[in-house]
Amino acid sequence: MRGRLILSLSTSNYVKNAQQRRQFSSRIRNNAIQTLFRHLELNYGNLSSLIDTGSAAETIVVDDGIVHTNHLKRLFEHDATALHVRNFYNAESAKQLGEELIQESLHRGGKNWKVSTSRGLESSDVGTLGEHSPYNVAVARQRESISSSHKDGDSKAVVSPIDEYFEGVQREFQSRRRKGMGYQLWPLDKLRLELDEAWLFGAGLARENKDLRRAFGGGLPRIMRGPTRWKGFIHVDDLGPLDSSRGLFSANIYLTVPDANKHADAGALYIWPLGVRSRLDWYRNAITLSSLSAQDPESQLILRKALGTPNVIRPKPGDLVLLCAQRPHCAVGFSDGVRVSLQSFLQYESDKRLLIDC
Repeated sequence: MRGRLILSLSTSNYVKNAQQRRQFSSRIRNNAIQTLFRHLELNYGNLSSLIDTGSAAETIVVDDGIVHTNHLKRLFEHDATALHVRNFYNAESAKQLGEELIQESLHRGGKNWKVSTSRGLESSDVGTLGEHSPYNVAVARQRESISSSHKDGDSKAVVSPIDEYFEGVQREFQSRRRKGMGYQLWPLDKLRLELDEAWLFGAGLARENKDLRRAFGGGLPRIMRGPTRWKGFIHVDDLGPLDSSRGLFSANIYLTVPDANKHADAGALYIWPLGVRSRLDWYRNAITLSSLSAQDPESQLILRKALGTPNVIRPKPGDLVLLCAQRPHCAVGFSDGVRVSLQSFLQYESDKRLLIDC
């Protein structure tokens, strides 16, 4: 018995020492990588030279409420930074729907819209409503669940966070359509129809690659209440160089916005026409660009100084804004009031159907 105890303690110490060596080795490797990238940026970096000019830096603005094919093509191929479609949805209907969603959040509560950072998922100034979480949150919960079950040796059959997500997607579609106002479509359904009509290869919900081929969500309400913590959290939703043949874009339909009389940019959208188009340019500016996945004041100050003046979009109720989610952007914070919008993501690949998810 004593021999087994000594052996057990020896094994435990060996494992502990091996873990410490791996952690030490990992820290050395990470520090070496950081040093290399600092050297590259100090000697070869020049983020300001990567700011787009001309048509690629433009925010296309249209007043007719229609999503036009040529505008989508310019946006997807990065020959424009954003597309602002005014009057996409009836303004009075948008305000009414926004107020209903505010009341829903007060009665049912809402979930925080988590953002992906270098430290994992972190809380933001934005809340969300609906029958399912955003897909990235479901994926993170699935990983945590698997990791926890392996540690505890628990293999009980429970509904996985991914299955919960897809079941919630169907409930969300049914719930929102039942609440439709008169002849007006649920705004995200209207968006999906018009993208399908306008885009050369059509558009529709993304689906699983597995046997069930379940549909992803078509978008969720987002609620931002003042006072917000951030002046505006600059971020990207996908880190990587721009590519004219593929990309990630977001679509936002605005229902309620804060009072602009108190602050002109309250609830506005800032987007910077940064055009990193090669991995070499990315590596040359990696230290500054890595701040796009860090939610801390110091990183935000570095970004604001490096990126310069943004394009400013001041949406009104019923407006649609499409933008490249790989370009730095932020929702401007405000001291009081509420900003209600509906958001979905668009996966673009040239000569293929546009895929919508959330």
